[in-house]
Amino acid sequence: MICSHPVFTTKRVIKDNQQHYLEEESHIELYNDQVVTPSARFMIEDVHDVSYRALSGTYGFFYLHTIRGVYSFKVKGSPELWMAEYKKVQVK
Repeated sequence: MICSHPVFTTKRVIKDNQQHYLEEESHIELYNDQVVTPSARFMIEDVHDVSYRALSGTYGFFYLHTIRGVYSFKVKGSPELWMAEYKKVQVK
């Protein structure tokens, strides 16, 4: 594994007739030949680009542009290091 970046999902749970929100952390992992997300695995040649957009002081969205469409992930903090490492192994 070259590098990894945490991504977050928010899950709504109802317990004892009260609504709660749980934040779960997982990671997007970059390897020389593939990108592994919490929901899918992509060969590096199937990833066209990556981008990031800051939303607020805490959250932003990390976008993975693939042959199967654009996948978005909620992140805390910029994934600049991950994106720079991707650019080094990106198939052009």
